[in-house]
Amino acid sequence: MAKEQKEEVLVNVGDVYTRTEQFVDKNRKALAIGLGAVALAFIGFFAYQYLYQNPREQEAANALWRAQQWMEIDSTALALNGDGEYDGFESIIENYRGTKAARLAHYYAGIISRDNGEFQVALDHFMEADFGDETAGILAMGNVGDMHVQLENLEDGARWLEKAAREASSSSSRDFLGPIYCLKAAKVYMELGNNSKAINLLQEVTDQYDSKSQEYGEAAKLLAMLKSQD
Repeated sequence: MAKEQKEEVLVNVGDVYTRTEQFVDKNRKALAIGLGAVALAFIGFFAYQYLYQNPREQEAANALWRAQQWMEIDSTALALNGDGEYDGFESIIENYRGTKAARLAHYYAGIISRDNGEFQVALDHFMEADFGDETAGILAMGNVGDMHVQLENLEDGARWLEKAAREASSSSSRDFLGPIYCLKAAKVYMELGNNSKAINLLQEVTDQYDSKSQEYGEAAKLLAMLKSQD
């Protein structure tokens, strides 16, 4: 009896292979087209990445290097617009869209526009910067918050400054940028009348960051003032 049950559940391997072969025969054309499409997609990605995008990234990085040099010596007009022979940040943004260099050029262009008092232009540039970069991304987020504050969009400003603080808290620049953006966000929340949010952020500065920092002292004073009002 046990033997008969065992035979009942056994799979006929020959039948399975036969059915598989029949399926392949009937669908050979469709399978070939599907596999061909996958191969073409892979080849297309490879060609784009290695024959177009990578050389373009390198070319953009070379152009950015010159503009960064101008930036370092405070030749901001040249850094932004170039000199006719070498690109400035604006040309790099236009000519190398989608590259890492172009996203970094947006950040630098935002700094120049911010310092010139062109807050909306600066905001637009900072929003196009590379938020994925650990340090430059955090600085870009913080600057987005600052520009919103300058444009009197206080709620957006507070939200972006707090976001920068959160990103900073888990980065290698934690001890430098963390308390700066916590304190900035707290001040904007105070301006909005949201003292509970401000207290939480100020408490974070005093609890989690170096007591010798400038931000610590200011945060402690503001925290004491807010708590005395409760």
